[in-house]
Amino acid sequence: MDLFKQLSKKTLLEITSIAWPMAFNAVLLQSVTIIDLLLVASLGDVSVAAYGVAGAIVAFVLGVQFAIANGTQLVLSRAVGAGDIHKIGLEVASGWVANIGFSITAVILLFFFSEPLVNFIAHDDGVASQAVSYIYASLYLLLFSSVSQVIVVYFNASKKTRTPLYGFLLEIPLNVVCSAALIHGLWGAPELGLAGAAWGSVIAICIRFIYLAYQFNQEKVRGFVAGFSVVNLMSVKAHMDEVIPIVANFVVLLTGQMLFQALFAQLPVSSYAAITLIMPWIKIGSLFVNSWAQSSTIMVSQFIGRANFKDIPPFVLQSKLIATLMSLVMVIGFYLFSLSVPYLYPKLSLETITALAVIAPCYFFVPLFRTNNMFCGNMIRAMGESYLIVRINIVSLWMISLPLCALLVYINAPLMMIFGITIFDEIIKFYPFRKTLMNKLNTYKVSE
Repeated sequence: MDLFKQLSKKTLLEITSIAWPMAFNAVLLQSVTIIDLLLVASLGDVSVAAYGVAGAIVAFVLGVQFAIANGTQLVLSRAVGAGDIHKIGLEVASGWVANIGFSITAVILLFFFSEPLVNFIAHDDGVASQAVSYIYASLYLLLFSSVSQVIVVYFNASKKTRTPLYGFLLEIPLNVVCSAALIHGLWGAPELGLAGAAWGSVIAICIRFIYLAYQFNQEKVRGFVAGFSVVNLMSVKAHMDEVIPIVANFVVLLTGQMLFQALFAQLPVSSYAAITLIMPWIKIGSLFVNSWAQSSTIMVSQFIGRANFKDIPPFVLQSKLIATLMSLVMVIGFYLFSLSVPYLYPKLSLETITALAVIAPCYFFVPLFRTNNMFCGNMIRAMGESYLIVRINIVSLWMISLPLCALLVYINAPLMMIFGITIFDEIIKFYPFRKTLMNKLNTYKVSE
């Protein structure tokens, strides 16, 4: 009850003002994938399969870009908190070197090796051919994205999250229109099929990049950022020290999720269909909590930049309370979703509906544990202890949960037990995450 009494309306409004554009951005990004899939679906099964293969490869590179940018955001937030515009410019430049350097390497590797990689994954010439054409077009997307990501996190770190939101609102309608035109050859555009979806995204992100570059230049003109020219090897190395643990954690989690999907794919069709249907909804629900955690991370990083350590513990505990309340809302939301499944998906088979009902208790309560882990992980990263997150995830996911899931699939265990590994993984991380965060907060209390 004391935490409720101490909740600052001003602080909550400040976090909310940062969080809601970030959450909206994340939902919009998810919607683009769904819209592209709907557009591609009209081309037939081969194109859909090719989109699945190529999209997964491109999404992995984009995810690493995001992880690098996430590290840049933490460092930038501290510089913004300290009010040092030259430090801000130095970290932006270092972030560009890190992100663009990775992206150029990825583009070169994909240019030369995407064809053998796709042929290894897809054992169909038609699927492989379309997937490779999609990847080649997406190489331009990756380059523009790497530069844009750093500008986006600059605005996030500066608590100006509406600026990237306006960029996404500009990009997404263009993406849909251009992709539709280039996929199907509408309005005099060339009919490129699946590759048209990639080129539509390239055109849209170019327009967003121009908008973001203009807005960033305005920040420079107004004197909010400077010091780009002093970037050097030492500053990039210091920047990468922050970034590498975050990228490592992303790779650990993403590859783990891909292996989970591969294991679930061994289940009967109805069971795998049920899991496939519920996963995007779980992810969308997590976006709101993650955006709240990200905005709280920005605030904590700024506290550290101002050397205001005494305010960090009460702020984090209050913010965590709100995240917990959000998880309760998500539990209710997933329960209502389970009741509406027959109406949302009226053409599902009885077996799939039954499978969804069987796994319902698992996805009902995932938010209670995942919210804690997500929030604690973000806070621990903001406090400079990212490597601890990697260690916890390696032990829980790779050493315990994945081997156990493989064993359960092998012995044909009940569906609820197999899917229940997802909540089991979150449960075994709950205490280590919470303990690590509280230990770090206690060091700030001692240093008061």
